[in-house]
Amino acid sequence: MKAFVVISLAAAGLLVLISMLRCGRFFSALVLTALEGIAALFAIDWIGSFIGVSLPVNAYTAAFCAIGGIPAVVFLLIADIILR
Repeated sequence: MKAFVVISLAAAGLLVLISMLRCGRFFSALVLTALEGIAALFAIDWIGSFIGVSLPVNAYTAAFCAIGGIPAVVFLLIADIILR
């Protein structure tokens, strides 16, 4: 099961990077995606204490959310619920 999660995360990150390259504005898209992902991760961490959902804020989740943006945060939430 762990290998499936790692492969899914790698595939999601690769798809996001490919879509950024195809849009023609790679660096601005990369910066905006990173800011959105980190902001969403911290928002879920803060709001999670009120609604009972939590994502740990560490180097791995921050890096994944910076690369994947908001879809990465949603994926981490779904993976946390499924693997709990």
